Amino acid sequence: MRSLAGADNIEPYQQGVRAAELVKLRPIGIDEWSDVRYVHGTSFRTSIAPRVSPQCVEDFMRWLGAPAYADGLRSADLTGAWLDGQLAGTAGWRPLDGRGRVARIEGLFVQPLFAFMGLGSLLLAHAEARARRAGYACITALASSVSAPFFMRSGYDLYAQGPGMSDFPGDMPVFVMRKQENVVRDAAISSGTHLLEPIAAAAEEIHPALMRPEMPRVPALPVEE
Repeated sequence: MRSLAGADNIEPYQQGVRAAELVKLRPIGIDEWSDVRYVHGTSFRTSIAPRVSPQCVEDFMRWLGAPAYADGLRSADLTGAWLDGQLAGTAGWRPLDGRGRVARIEGLFVQPLFAFMGLGSLLLAHAEARARRAGYACITALASSVSAPFFMRSGYDLYAQGPGMSDFPGDMPVFVMRKQENVVRDAAISSGTHLLEPIAAAAEEIHPALMRPEMPRVPALPVEE
């Protein structure tokens, strides 16, 4: 599964701190997948749909409703961010190789209603920390042209770009972003005192040799920060 995160907004520092005080992070439960689809769909329509073809939007929304979509994300250690009992965003991660060195961010989305609150940044830092505690030295993500700048602000380098890098159904350009171990560590330390900058949308590609073909494949997804 090669999935995308999408967030298109930059939030003031003070509002991001307030989000961190109010949000509750916990794993996505079996009864919450309709909420997950709603968050991902509204985020995609807001941040990605205006920049891609109508056919791409139609293909994504059809994929979003397919059973394989949720099946792929269930194996991605998906965490939800909850505000006042409402799911506001999601993010997860999964291993990309059997040597415990490369992990990938998956399912990073924030509902537009909660934009400018820093939730995307909070979710990204949380997913990175979980992958790092599991021993992964390199974190990757698939990014759209909208989300690539966000990942760069969050310590990622542009690793590769071009067509055919994601399973996203459509003509959206995709960038492979990569974050090395020392940058992950520095970001984790700083996230203890303040939020990272908000997430734009992200879709990632990694070298084919590091892919795990047995994993379910889900479309590139956006995250609304």
